[in-house]
Amino acid sequence: MRTAIELKNVVVYSNDYRVLDDVSLTIPAGQFTLILGPTGCGKSTLLKVIAGILIPDKGQVLIEGREYSAYTEKELIAIRRRNGFVFQDSALWANKSILENLSLPLHFHFPELLQSQIEERVTAVLDEITLLDSLHLRPAQLSTGEQKMVSFRRALITDPDVIFLDEPTASVDLSMRRKMMRVLWREKQRHATMVAVTHDAEILSLFTDYLVVLKQGRLLQAGPKDEVRFSTFPAVREILSEVTMAETENAGGNTPPDSSH
Repeated sequence: MRTAIELKNVVVYSNDYRVLDDVSLTIPAGQFTLILGPTGCGKSTLLKVIAGILIPDKGQVLIEGREYSAYTEKELIAIRRRNGFVFQDSALWANKSILENLSLPLHFHFPELLQSQIEERVTAVLDEITLLDSLHLRPAQLSTGEQKMVSFRRALITDPDVIFLDEPTASVDLSMRRKMMRVLWREKQRHATMVAVTHDAEILSLFTDYLVVLKQGRLLQAGPKDEVRFSTFPAVREILSEVTMAETENAGGNTPPDSSH
């Protein structure tokens, strides 16, 4: 198993409270890692630490064997170009159009692209998710689910090698959810490294290769999905029981949802 990102003895404080408490963890490259745990256990904080968005108060975060702090600013920009992050609250710029929101990563990471090339790329992305009519609208003019979908596609518009997802399917209607699932399946097929926080049972059963279970900021267990799902630890089994893992969720094997489209 190749390692994409490694955490060593990571601690994150909020005032005097340990949001993450001595977490050591390896994120496998080219696999889908799912972080599970009760509400408020530190899942989103852990995701941001893994992504390099949040610097821990103690411990190390290594990417490709080197600590984030060992990289130059130029090297970090190159790393971030290979990363995409889907925020739980969409995090779209309210004063910019959907075209401008989707164009931002392309302008920043690929300054050599012409505006016409960027608009062509954005148009193709919006057409794929049937939101082409929203090109010149502001985020507030879209539904919550549509905003989430735009945020999702913005994170992937640079074709990142590593994708971070914070509750990607929350507040998304069935139609948008199916489109999102198809895109996720495509990313899985090209062996992108993905790390997600979600309680979506379909993502758990269909996409997940590696499971991480947290409780009260501490790592309970991490490993291949089938190893963790049959854990003998009562606390792990209790958390897993909250998310349906019935075999019927994945009847017929690793078949993508609505794969005929």
